Amino acid sequence: MVPLRSPVSGRPDRYDPKTYYPARIGETICNRYRIISKLCWGTNSTAWLAKDVTRWMWQSNRYVTLKITNRGKEEQKSAHEEVEMSQQISRLRSSHEGRRYVRLVKESFEIQGRLGNHLCLVFEPLREPLWLLGKHLGSNGVPSALSQDLKSDNFLLGFEDSTVLETYVRQQESDPAPFKDGGGRPVFQFRPDFGYLRKGVGLVHISDFSSAVSGRVSVPHNHDIQPQPFCAPEVLLKATWTYSADIWNLGTMLWELLADEVLFNGLDPTGNTYSRAAHIAQMIRLLGPPSKQLLARADEGVCSRYFSSQGDFKFPSLIPPEEFNLSNATPFLHGEDKKLFLDFVRRMFRWEPEERPTAKELYDDSWLDFRP
Repeated sequence: MVPLRSPVSGRPDRYDPKTYYPARIGETICNRYRIISKLCWGTNSTAWLAKDVTRWMWQSNRYVTLKITNRGKEEQKSAHEEVEMSQQISRLRSSHEGRRYVRLVKESFEIQGRLGNHLCLVFEPLREPLWLLGKHLGSNGVPSALSQDLKSDNFLLGFEDSTVLETYVRQQESDPAPFKDGGGRPVFQFRPDFGYLRKGVGLVHISDFSSAVSGRVSVPHNHDIQPQPFCAPEVLLKATWTYSADIWNLGTMLWELLADEVLFNGLDPTGNTYSRAAHIAQMIRLLGPPSKQLLARADEGVCSRYFSSQGDFKFPSLIPPEEFNLSNATPFLHGEDKKLFLDFVRRMFRWEPEERPTAKELYDDSWLDFRP
């Protein structure tokens, strides 16, 4: 799920009331979870903060996040896959320190909607996505000192203090979010902001495994993955991919986290719209031409659209000027910090997936230990 950055919920160009569960603030789901507020929404689901009303009076309050998926077959399939991936991770007998950074499904069940069933996933509640942290710190992005906690492409902060959640709940109960009519059902404003940090920050958690797949397969993966700005070259060229695609993804995502910008926007300068050719052209400017080995593994139909049989790029006019380089794209860092950062990302930006370091190898990089 991708949380939107404006308070408007259910934009007309994306909202189809027939596919979403018509949840209401104050509604009790499955005779257990009373909805307090809407946290975010995406094309496949909505997320809500809820209180467990089955607790005894002497027990402390328990809050959860409910992810209510749309009723479409693809959305349901994706949700079931997220549950299965969570179960697979939970079954691992591992004491790896990274386990506490992973947010897994606690339970799942189906609820009846007006037009069919919806799968509901229950999670531990977390504070907010990292992009919202910059607002609380008075910056456009996340300070580089926090970057050593980044492990994947979906990050949510834990609560730095238990009173933050209780304060938020009291505020929502005294002033519930407004709603508008969306095809005969309420569409509530979402409220993902839990307020300013009180003391430090909580742990960063990896969340949303709805698109995760196992890397232990006999036939390499080759379906489309990743949001467009974060796509690895082997994904764009359909040259099969594995874990190393996540390493490229991490490198590109650092610009969004540190500066709230996109490094590879893939915008065609003639029409200011995304094109795969423009995206590849930006990669060529930063990395040089792709290797012949990569092009040989690429899907022939896809590769032939962008490269000649000799490996020449067919759209040289789309290649940005020399001013488009990593140094100019990193005005938010300076001096030794910038130098080490650029060395760090250059390790991830490689045409050949096999040349990229593993996550474990990146963990020991000098930039992550740098202190100004």
